[in-house]
Amino acid sequence: MPTGHETGGRSARKPRYQRAIASLLLGLSIALAAAALTGRVEAQTEDSQYTAQAILDGARLFTANCQLCHGENGNGVGGVDLARQQFKTVRTDDDIIALLHNGVPSAGMPAFASFQREQAKTLVAYIRAGFAARGAATAGGDAERGKALFTGKGGCARCHVERGVGPHAAPNLANIGAIRLPADIERSILDPARAMLPINRPIRIVLRGGRVIEGRRLNEDTYTVQLAGSDSTLISLSKADIRTYEKSASPAMPSYAGRFTAAEMADLLTYLIALKGI
Repeated sequence: MPTGHETGGRSARKPRYQRAIASLLLGLSIALAAAALTGRVEAQTEDSQYTAQAILDGARLFTANCQLCHGENGNGVGGVDLARQQFKTVRTDDDIIALLHNGVPSAGMPAFASFQREQAKTLVAYIRAGFAARGAATAGGDAERGKALFTGKGGCARCHVERGVGPHAAPNLANIGAIRLPADIERSILDPARAMLPINRPIRIVLRGGRVIEGRRLNEDTYTVQLAGSDSTLISLSKADIRTYEKSASPAMPSYAGRFTAAEMADLLTYLIALKGI
């Protein structure tokens, strides 16, 4: 039977024991909170490693290789919403890269084994950014107002085909929204020299008889070249008849920098990205 002294000792030790447990629990709570905060900071740091250029490059890669099945907004495959980070099996960036390289044969997804790791990482960047490269320049845009700019103030219809109507002096825009990003289209409008694709470089041909032909190349093979003349006439030439063949680094299209307000540019881009050849 315990003595009064022993009972008092145990009673005295009990508050100290409770205080020790409370201190331990408090310390553990602080440590867990710090760990959670650290995890959040690390996640934010990892997110910040996706540069704007990587996201834009990934958007281009997605448009060219993935959009047909996954859709423009990344939700074209059942159970998967790429822009919202909803996946069936993958969790990490490396999981996504591995899936790209290996494909999912059972689901009909081909393997993109030819992608370099850096290319695959740009796709990851685009997905992790929630498809942020799309639409930023078109915020508040109106397609109907954009069409009016295309046919009116911009004078775009004088050179470009859209919806099957127009000349061939400039690239056909019938499906421009399906093959180019808003940022790329905007750059083509504001800085056409920098954004010009090789196939769109103006050419100047001098035939052996001295005739000069200038226009836009449409197609070329080993023996022939087809082009749209400056008057939109379609011309096919045998290379055997050509004396000189020059490709210009200067685009035929002028820069529209400063000619449209930001709101007008958003309207025009909204109209152009709606042109998907459908």
